Amino acid sequence: MSSFNDCESAKRLLQALDEGKLDYLFQTAHVDYAERDGLAGTSTTLGLPREDVTHLVAAIRRAQGLTILAGAWGDYSAWITISAGMVQLLHEIDVRADFDFASGSELPEDEIRALQNHILIEEVLPLGLTYEELSRANDLERTHARSAARRMLAEGTEPETDYERWVLQFFNLMQRLPELAAEPLTVQRLLELHAMLALDKSQGGVLRTEDTVHDVGTGLSSHEAGIPARRIMSEMSAIAAYGTGEQKPYVHPMIKTLVYFYWIRRIQPFQVANALFARLVIHIFEYQQGYPTLPLTPLTRTAASEWAVPPAGGSEARYDATTFVIKRLQLFLNAYLEAERELADAKRRYQALCARFEPLNVNHRQARILDEALAVPTKVFTIKRHARLRGLAYETARQDFTQLVNAGYLELQKRGRLFEFRLAQDAERKIATKLGQGPLYLR
Repeated sequence: MSSFNDCESAKRLLQALDEGKLDYLFQTAHVDYAERDGLAGTSTTLGLPREDVTHLVAAIRRAQGLTILAGAWGDYSAWITISAGMVQLLHEIDVRADFDFASGSELPEDEIRALQNHILIEEVLPLGLTYEELSRANDLERTHARSAARRMLAEGTEPETDYERWVLQFFNLMQRLPELAAEPLTVQRLLELHAMLALDKSQGGVLRTEDTVHDVGTGLSSHEAGIPARRIMSEMSAIAAYGTGEQKPYVHPMIKTLVYFYWIRRIQPFQVANALFARLVIHIFEYQQGYPTLPLTPLTRTAASEWAVPPAGGSEARYDATTFVIKRLQLFLNAYLEAERELADAKRRYQALCARFEPLNVNHRQARILDEALAVPTKVFTIKRHARLRGLAYETARQDFTQLVNAGYLELQKRGRLFEFRLAQDAERKIATKLGQGPLYLR
């Protein structure tokens, strides 16, 4: 039916919908409703033309941009039932798909890069903590390990532990996201990505040949035993086809992202880094599907424990994954909302910083250096760290410090071949005088 010319049929159809008599039509996945026996039965029972009901079902599916999904979790079956809450979440995510840190923020490029680096560093730090050397560590040891890795990423020093090497590897790959997303996720590409990720190149891109994953839950693998080795290649082919092809009925990209993540985690295609590999793949997929900023938002920090939990009911033949999917879609939305808040906070801090140090005739980067130095007078600054965090050329970063030294605000000390800068003696009084404030104001 192209339109509701029959007012009585339209009224009966809407009444049936309001009374829930058509609900079961939206509770079965991957079925052509026009061929279901139940559809004809429903039409007859309600006294509705079959084509009217078919038209309604198709129109709702198109309007919502979502289909019900089944059988896409590898070796067991699940279904997702359409719901108002799910559609609302997908809508809220989609309207933010064009969000980026630069649009309308009025922040300089180096401020935006510093914010993105901060978010990315905090995102990658938890990802390697299932590695064997830390999996049995206590909270204090984990905190120390995370702090050391944060310093390593910020200062550009060489990693000292396997945990730091995994963190650095993933951080570097995430910075290459536009490049990595340029090619479709074919089976060969998936193998290449794992080879880029693996620390031990002899294990990179090599599919598991044994039926079990050694030390399940460690070695950056997920808490799943994995499928038999003989089935891995066929599952990888199915995963690649799912990501590169179009499903009929239509499957929303965010739903496919979740399926991708847990499908890879469930089959455990490699001997190492399956969970980390799954995370890398979904970020590439998000980028390819038109969500370029989502991978660089605070996803893990919004609900890390929720993200890490594998699908409930994995041992059952079938289960309803609707609630599970809704919770994880909420993580995507929360990540966008947190990114928006962090951007707004960064803008406010930038404006306050520039206003505070305007009488000194320094640029915004130098104002930030002075702000940090006055807050912690013993803090040591280096050109390398300043350049790395803000994405600056070395000479630009060097000039920021040189000018502050010449103005008498910082002092230079050389430690080996490294130049270090810290707050100069009497700098606090000198700055306070120029700002027209007492020294205590600066603290």
